[in-house]
Amino acid sequence: MKGIRKDVFGVFHDPDSGVEVKVDRYTLTSASGVEVQVISYGACVSAIVVPDKSGKKDHVTLGFDDMKGYLENAYQGSSIGRCANRIGKGKLVVEGQQYTLTINNNGNHLHGGTRGWDKHVWESHVSEESVVFSRLSSDGEEGYPGAVLAQVKYSLDAAGGLGIDFEAMTTRATPINMTNHCFFNLAGHAAGQGGLLEHLVRVNADRFTPVGQDLIPTGELASVRGTAYDLRSPTTFGEALPRAPGNGFDHNFCLQFKHRGELELAACFLHTPTGRGLEVYTTEPGVQIYTGNFLPKEANKMVGRNGTSYTYQGAFCCEPQNFPDAVNQRNFPSAICCPGKPYKHSMMYKFFVQK
Repeated sequence: MKGIRKDVFGVFHDPDSGVEVKVDRYTLTSASGVEVQVISYGACVSAIVVPDKSGKKDHVTLGFDDMKGYLENAYQGSSIGRCANRIGKGKLVVEGQQYTLTINNNGNHLHGGTRGWDKHVWESHVSEESVVFSRLSSDGEEGYPGAVLAQVKYSLDAAGGLGIDFEAMTTRATPINMTNHCFFNLAGHAAGQGGLLEHLVRVNADRFTPVGQDLIPTGELASVRGTAYDLRSPTTFGEALPRAPGNGFDHNFCLQFKHRGELELAACFLHTPTGRGLEVYTTEPGVQIYTGNFLPKEANKMVGRNGTSYTYQGAFCCEPQNFPDAVNQRNFPSAICCPGKPYKHSMMYKFFVQK
């Protein structure tokens, strides 16, 4: 690590307090040439710059030049909470009591609700060689029980591995499932669908969680063998996407981990023409592979950094997580966090160059 620089990215007008809040930006740089920027709005990864096999650097995540872009386009690089992914009909039962969460996605609750943790400015500070974001989520926020103190810590190692550590403590039993929502295109952020289709992908999962038309899991843990979801051997998105039912991938894969809580390889991506690669590690049991199916099909509907038009399947997400709707599925790993037992999830985006 070459140190951490801090500046001001912009200003956010908080709709609850009516106060304008400064949004801080931190820049982390590794000896390998990887540069990462994170901002306090949404504890968000706003930029990742990685060299290719010839040394040429480019942004490998979608992102925006100012706050307006993040306010108009949710989840871009954000920390997701209190509960990532979908909860069916926004209903859940905790310790015998039923709760109704805010509905914000086709009759369901998605990524923490109408104003999830991605839509707040977090407190921030530098601790040794890490950037730490924290916020207090009040009891009843978005319908969830319990007040939660959450923390996200970003660390960049010398080799260019971006470590992300999530922690949370609660005053009452509540579901917690935190992740990062970066949109990647290792060909370069402006490479679009053509660049995405060139990526090799491998996912260390022998099962997946099938979903209904509303994208809520059916509760089944199905084998990937003989299906479009068998990504255990490297294949390109160009080969895999035509086999995927519907518009593409937006599914949770059940990782072949022996022990939950240990950092293990979940998935690997390689853009062969540039040589840029990404390994994703996590301590959680699942990973959501999403191929940007809900990005706009029309040009200039989503304008990113340097005036770039981001469009349909122009990037992918690899979101380590507990299984979606786990609070309503008895055979899924528990998502309930209790007082005195902090929630912890560690993940890493490890970049490499294949020459």
